[in-house]
Amino acid sequence: MRTKLGTALDIFILVIGPWIVYTRIIEMMQNGVSVYPVISVLIVTVAVIFSIYNLYLLVARKQQDNTKK
Repeated sequence: MRTKLGTALDIFILVIGPWIVYTRIIEMMQNGVSVYPVISVLIVTVAVIFSIYNLYLLVARKQQDNTKK
């Protein structure tokens, strides 16, 4: 069973992640492409994808539990 802290962290990543990606892309457009911003964008994008997946699984399980009752 998932914890409330894990769900809160997923929501936090979902809120903050796109902002980080946006600022890194703006930084790359202004300063040119370098390794750190590219790695940062990739890592944060993967984190956002996993966060969406985890929240989807949580909602799907809750709906499945509600239909069994």
